[in-house]
Amino acid sequence: MPGIDERTLARSVAELVRVPSVNPLHAGPRAEKQGPVGEGTLALRLAERFDGYGADDVVVDEVAPGRPNVYGRFRGRSDRLVVVDVHTDTVTVEHMTDPPFDGRVAHGSVWGRGALDSKATMGVMLSLLDAWHRDGLRPDPTLLLVGSVGEEAGGLLGATRFRPWAQEQGLRIDQLLVAEPTEFRPVHGLKGLILIEVTARGTAAHSARPDLGVNAIEAMAPVIAAFVAEHDRLKTLPAATELGTGTVSVTQISGGTGGNVIPDRCSISVGRRIVPGEDPDEILARLSATARAACPVPCEITSLLPPTPDGKAGSPAFYQRPDTDLVRFLADACGTEPTVAPFGTNALRYSGLARELVIFGPGSIEHAHQATERVAVADLVRLAGVLESWLAPA
Repeated sequence: MPGIDERTLARSVAELVRVPSVNPLHAGPRAEKQGPVGEGTLALRLAERFDGYGADDVVVDEVAPGRPNVYGRFRGRSDRLVVVDVHTDTVTVEHMTDPPFDGRVAHGSVWGRGALDSKATMGVMLSLLDAWHRDGLRPDPTLLLVGSVGEEAGGLLGATRFRPWAQEQGLRIDQLLVAEPTEFRPVHGLKGLILIEVTARGTAAHSARPDLGVNAIEAMAPVIAAFVAEHDRLKTLPAATELGTGTVSVTQISGGTGGNVIPDRCSISVGRRIVPGEDPDEILARLSATARAACPVPCEITSLLPPTPDGKAGSPAFYQRPDTDLVRFLADACGTEPTVAPFGTNALRYSGLARELVIFGPGSIEHAHQATERVAVADLVRLAGVLESWLAPA
């Protein structure tokens, strides 16, 4: 790669790590000490970079106050349009044992929150665009580089906004790459998600006279058992794709006001992973019916995810065949095999938006969200080679 080397790539990623962009739903004292929480500062920095590296259009698209998506269009030698979507938010830094935003380059890696998930891909793209701009090169396809907010928490806000924006612009997207750590394996399927809160309502009383109250925590016990039974039922169903079957998980519980008070409220959070062929609204109705049938006291069910652009209560699964052009190109270029994944990404908002859709990037999702975070410089070099082969500048 003329004009670009591993130090340049590492510096580019490190610069992005040094711009804190913690999702506001993951805010805490350590993040707040670094300045405003959220993606706003990083979005403006990216807009400056896009403009400086020759973008034909730069759009800063306010999704929520102080939280804009940013889009940079780089005209190619053809009208074919490809999109690279990289989320700009990171998870919490409150539990990190490393300095979260130092972006140091040491022991063959770039360190800091977001280095792996997913500022690596954005940093590499910026290095490539800088080099191409200086050398007077353009990619073969027209490239739209997207920095999207709110992937880590809050219902994929940036992707939920980008989809209708792209449709309003009349964009016909040939290939769309969503950047996530996939160990260089192109991911062509993801489970969708429904997330609900179930609240049981009881009656408070002194714990010395439990007969005078209705214990909401005890009332929640058969509800939890019913969701466990539903999970077990799902495991017995035949799988239609490599994604397997749906799952149910009770992930949070809260209730009670004191050790000597019969609790009048108990709430649980329940996640339902959706596979291809399942409708989110039908799944929500089934979860609600399961909770109400099992709960011996009045209960309320609330969907915790914002509706999708088409009004669904949660994200349907994404699935595409593993033999499409982009999936095969990435697999062949990296010497890997296509796969599917259980975690959620912006791709859950993009089904049908492009002719081909894939999730791809360096590093493993198993190493994300931990007390330390890093991406190997060797992986940045490898990623740059793959992206340059795909975009074919000349």
